[in-house]
Amino acid sequence: MVLQWFFSGSSVVLQWFFSGSTVALQWLYSGSTVALQWLYSGSTQNTKRSYSEYHWNTITISNS
Repeated sequence: MVLQWFFSGSSVVLQWFFSGSTVALQWLYSGSTVALQWLYSGSTQNTKRSYSEYHWNTITISNS
């Protein structure tokens, strides 16, 4: 299990990883931008979400 947290100026990054059947979480905040990346490897799920002050953009990718 790994947990990493970074802070630099107006940027905050949180990374989390668990290795049982692989869970990963990455979160980024920088100024007016928020990004979230999520991976789950049991039945494989991969979601990437990003936010800016103008719109939400959500992309979901299913790996075969």
